[in-house]
Amino acid sequence: MGVTDDDLVSSSVRELNRKLRGLPKEQVVALKQRRRTLKNRGYAANCREKRVSQKEELEVEQVRLKQEVKKLAQENAAQRASLDQIKLKYNALLQFAQKTTPETVKIAKGVPKVQHHQMRQESRPSSNSSRPSSSSVAARSAQSVPRTEAGTSVIVKQEFREADVHMEA
Repeated sequence: MGVTDDDLVSSSVRELNRKLRGLPKEQVVALKQRRRTLKNRGYAANCREKRVSQKEELEVEQVRLKQEVKKLAQENAAQRASLDQIKLKYNALLQFAQKTTPETVKIAKGVPKVQHHQMRQESRPSSNSSRPSSSSVAARSAQSVPRTEAGTSVIVKQEFREADVHMEA
């Protein structure tokens, strides 16, 4: 009786035992050993295929993750640059605030440019005089500064505008 390798691998143990009935004991043992060897080869081949397939999937995932890391690094660099710009603007404003006194800056909105220019000229202290007291500045500001509908004063020193220009650059 001829039993092929396909018959050995694909047959169940029960079917194989039926086919091998009547054969000498040594031949049955040899065929069963051959069956076990063929099955192990199949398992090893499946394992290799699975390992190769898994390796390819992991390599694809690795490439994707490297691209994502690169993209995140670029975004991080952009955020750091933005943060640096914000810090520069903050420091410029902080320096401006430290060198300004409450008397030199009055913030308001809605004053026409002509009035604003005139008020700026009026609000500049002369280079020969010393700084006026805060009460005299407040009195002068109350008299010379027109009120907007919201009731806020409008005098902005040139230094404030210069600080804005430095911040925008």
